[in-house]
Amino acid sequence: MKNIEVGNFFLSALNYCKIVEDLNSSKGKKDLNNLLVSLLDLYLKALYLPDVEPENDEVSDIKLSVPQILLDEYDHYWKVFNPYHLDEPVGASLSDDILDIYKDVKKGIILYEKNKYSEAIWEWKFNFEIHWGNHAVDAIRALHSAKLI
Repeated sequence: MKNIEVGNFFLSALNYCKIVEDLNSSKGKKDLNNLLVSLLDLYLKALYLPDVEPENDEVSDIKLSVPQILLDEYDHYWKVFNPYHLDEPVGASLSDDILDIYKDVKKGIILYEKNKYSEAIWEWKFNFEIHWGNHAVDAIRALHSAKLI
């Protein structure tokens, strides 16, 4: 299944992965701003992915090479897991958020490029709902705060 929403997400996913692969801590806040803009776009476009069922389980066969990223003083931040329940904040890692999103999105890109469209869409949407969507929200907050430092 290919439609405009899927095509838009695919382009956004390619852009996000390229930014992560090119991330360089020496560029400082410029890279963080590009990452924030890309992540906002990716999150927004994920909201419009259609519901699909995969034709087969090809995702388990995908091997990824994950880039190394250094975020220096912006890597560690505090977060609360449930905003509707008063909990103590816990330590979190922006690089962990960024790379978890990268892995989930990159798997879908690989499937999409193999013309496994329903598997790619399912991979993106399912993992958005259960995994990388939460990492994205946390990373967006951390990146927004880093801009203000």
